[in-house]
Amino acid sequence: MSNQGPYAPPQGQYQAPPPPPQQYAPPQYGPPPGTPQYYGPPQGPPPPQGPGFGWGSNGFAPPPKKKSKAGWIVIPIVVIGLGLLGVTVLSNLLKHDSDYTQPEPVSTATEAPTNAPATAPTAPATRRTTTQPQPTKTATTAPEPSDTDIVAKNRIYKTGVQKTVNCRESGARANSATNARKYYNAVLACLVKAWPRQVAMAGGRFVPPHLVIFSGYAVSPCSGNAPSSFYCSSNRTIYMDVNSDVRWYQTYLSYNNRTQAMAWLRAEMTDTVAHEFGHHVQNMTGILGATDNLRYEFTGDKSLEMSRRLEIQATCFGNVFMGANQSSYKMTGLLKSQLDYLHSHQGDEYGSQPDHGSRAIIPRWANAGFVTRSPSACNTYTASPTYVR
Repeated sequence: MSNQGPYAPPQGQYQAPPPPPQQYAPPQYGPPPGTPQYYGPPQGPPPPQGPGFGWGSNGFAPPPKKKSKAGWIVIPIVVIGLGLLGVTVLSNLLKHDSDYTQPEPVSTATEAPTNAPATAPTAPATRRTTTQPQPTKTATTAPEPSDTDIVAKNRIYKTGVQKTVNCRESGARANSATNARKYYNAVLACLVKAWPRQVAMAGGRFVPPHLVIFSGYAVSPCSGNAPSSFYCSSNRTIYMDVNSDVRWYQTYLSYNNRTQAMAWLRAEMTDTVAHEFGHHVQNMTGILGATDNLRYEFTGDKSLEMSRRLEIQATCFGNVFMGANQSSYKMTGLLKSQLDYLHSHQGDEYGSQPDHGSRAIIPRWANAGFVTRSPSACNTYTASPTYVR
């Protein structure tokens, strides 16, 4: 979901706010040292989970090994009488209980010729030892990684620096719903080019998301009526609140500092699409579904903390893309200063509950993604709760 708040660009000349207090130093990113395993999304098609979230992993215990109760009993051959013309061989095979078929034993006794004289000595019966086949061991299925492992040790963190796709900002402006949609689609097209390599390296299957614009409230499989931009994992769709952007554009036409206000709006539109696409990346790599499971496993602030980790990471992922394309997109100067202002004036202070992260924390993670251009800087799940407030 979007973390936009009821704010607007600053009036008059804008100067970047001072950095947050030192106690909010950037967290140490990445999993704890000595943790070799990195997990991607579970295999197989993603089943739908809950409203607003995607698929998760299903844990399966390894099946027990099957033990055969089979046994062969060989009954020795009995030679009856010296005057008999042959040797009668008896063999009895006892039935057994098993889940697989074993070969029948072959009798190896040799009968005497029928025309042998009556006084001919009878040769002792020979008996061969039949080797019992060993049952094949049942292969065990390794247990799937836990939800905690999926979010904290995901392979997306090991995919390295994102390569630029030379994305350029659209010349369309939010003076109408049609033009605002053109702007969103241009950003989305860049994101679709930027992320496939890293999603594949993380073990996910890249699928481009859909984009829907709405005015007022949106109805989706993930929510009844949503008033602001959001991502729905059930149908892999980004829903953009076009009405707000068009209304802001019309309002800023009367501003004395119109250029600055319009730069803020452009930064806001770019950041929102990139943030919601960050949720799509989380969905394709299993992070979103696993977080959904953990959210419902916990209660109170611990559950809200999982939501904050999810939302802050989506912002970080979005800024990985913007940092990778900083030069071609011209995310510099006034546009970059307004992006920084945006991050320092959004968050839970403008919402109804602490589920997105505070304005003291969001700039740190956004900047980490922008500067490093790597998902490794976005592992909010191993950070101390202090850094996801």
